[in-house]
Amino acid sequence: MHCLDKEHQCIEVLRSNLEPLNKFNQNWETYENEFDKKIHDILDEIESIGHDDHPMFYFIDPFGYSGFPMKTIKRILEYPRSELFINFMVHDINRFCEQELFKNQFIDLFGSEKFLDVNLSRNPEERQSFLLNLYCENIYSLTEAKFIMRFRINTPGKGTRPRYYLIHVSKNLKALKVMKDQMSKVSEVDYRFEAIGMDTQQMSLFDDPEKLKMIDQISFFCESHFPKNIEYGEIEDWAYVNTNGVSKTIKETLLQLEEEDKIHVERQPSQRKSTVTKGASIRSSKNN
Repeated sequence: MHCLDKEHQCIEVLRSNLEPLNKFNQNWETYENEFDKKIHDILDEIESIGHDDHPMFYFIDPFGYSGFPMKTIKRILEYPRSELFINFMVHDINRFCEQELFKNQFIDLFGSEKFLDVNLSRNPEERQSFLLNLYCENIYSLTEAKFIMRFRINTPGKGTRPRYYLIHVSKNLKALKVMKDQMSKVSEVDYRFEAIGMDTQQMSLFDDPEKLKMIDQISFFCESHFPKNIEYGEIEDWAYVNTNGVSKTIKETLLQLEEEDKIHVERQPSQRKSTVTKGASIRSSKNN
């Protein structure tokens, strides 16, 4: 584990907290340095000892909007088993992105000058949505990322007003599934986590108010394959990427669609009718 911070006081506090936790004398290092300066030294070292095919998880938690340029994100994602979790401080980015003084920093952040297209006539919510979508689209197009999931952290007492976003970026569907499962377990805390699928600009929640939306999304996906049967695993993979669903809610949705006679589920002889799981085959009942 490598921890970076440019503030001396932060590093001292971090070291004092990590030391008693490192009971097995693991390789936990702290560095007083800026992220974008030190991370390349660490990556060079990883390559030199032949560990570049090992699993790597990077949590980038900046104060503000600078210090993690797109070119560095690109390099990290060149490794075959790397994933990123980025704190995207959308409030600060929205506030300063049009100031000429910070233009070069934002070009580094987004990897292009397209952020300048943010329209002054947009309301704050539209501006934030534009900047968030642009950043995710640039990660997808400029790096080797295959899966991007945005989690909105709401401001307590302000409904769905975002405090900031956590963006998970990976090259493996399993990485996305594990992260989304873990985030769904803590979605009831004050800073509620909400998953937003990559293929939609609309809000998708883990919570019940959006259940009807996921029913429509999965029903439409099944209809789009009619009259072919779809394996449950294919539906689950699609729903993890494109909806707010996790395994439990995806299965609940399919059971409801089956009860409403909108889909037909063919189960293996050993499978219970009270669930839908791997091995089951689903077909839309759109002609009924």
